[in-house]
Amino acid sequence: MCKKPAGPGVLSVGKNPSIDLLKGVLILLVMVGHAMELAHAQHVALWIGSGFRMPLMIGISGYLLNIGRLRSEPGEHFFGRYGERMLLPWLVAMVAYLLISGWPLSWHTPIDLLLRPPFHLWYIPVLFFLILIARAVPLRPIWLLAIGVPFSLAIMYGFGPHHGPIGASLLSPDSRYLRYPVYFFFGMLMAERGLPTRYLGIALLTAALGMGWWSALEHDPHILAFVPARLLMCLSLIALLPHFARLRLSFGPVNHIGRDSLFFYLWHPLVMALVMASGVGAAVTLALSVPILFGLGRLSAGHAPLRRWIGSVPPIRRRDEEPPLDPAPQPA
Repeated sequence: MCKKPAGPGVLSVGKNPSIDLLKGVLILLVMVGHAMELAHAQHVALWIGSGFRMPLMIGISGYLLNIGRLRSEPGEHFFGRYGERMLLPWLVAMVAYLLISGWPLSWHTPIDLLLRPPFHLWYIPVLFFLILIARAVPLRPIWLLAIGVPFSLAIMYGFGPHHGPIGASLLSPDSRYLRYPVYFFFGMLMAERGLPTRYLGIALLTAALGMGWWSALEHDPHILAFVPARLLMCLSLIALLPHFARLRLSFGPVNHIGRDSLFFYLWHPLVMALVMASGVGAAVTLALSVPILFGLGRLSAGHAPLRRWIGSVPPIRRRDEEPPLDPAPQPA
């Protein structure tokens, strides 16, 4: 069984370069997808990417979750750690996007934003909800997965490839709160048990078959095919994480994006929209936005208060130094 990399997801300090590389690639794929959407472009690559990006990010966060620490640390430490490293930057980004978009405000706006977050900002509260479940329910990953699968399947079959509130009341949550437990808990299971080498070929073949099946559904996402195709593709990719982590792959700029993926995830739509407002196309928008975000992240690296507010990571520590805290798991 592959040894699990220490520390949770998107904000990790690079304990496993392969995982940081994968997160960086996924963030870039998210940006590619959003650039194509902003340009109203249609391509099968956009459809395929939308099928596995977020499930795989959720799966990585489950895979990297330090479940022992999560369940043993006092509540004030838990909420303080996740509040500072994940929820505070999300709240700052939420306020910024609401002010820029002119979102209508009312007394129930905080409830709306928490239960039905707009734009791309749904990921952080959904992930935090799953982390809370893993902390509050003291069961092994296999049992959490068994409990979560029926909820995920019900939402997948009920909403298809789309999302929306579960009900019509003020307290109706976004369907994504219950769509993603299967991926998160399966990632936890892979961290605990790994994937025996004898099943590696099967996982690779299943991932390829699932991706091929999913790509064929671009123009006709029939509900009876949509769910198994996506599950085959995404669960097989998550199953490969232990073996991918063993490779110790690294490519400096992409690994940096993976380490700083919360910052890139939160702020890339704003930067891309500003760049595209100049009249350039999707490809140029993407080509300019990545270095702009990279530069902004580096500029904030030396200012600890600013880093906390916008979600960027501190400078990389020496290899013989351990980070003071396991960072909070995060996005795409």
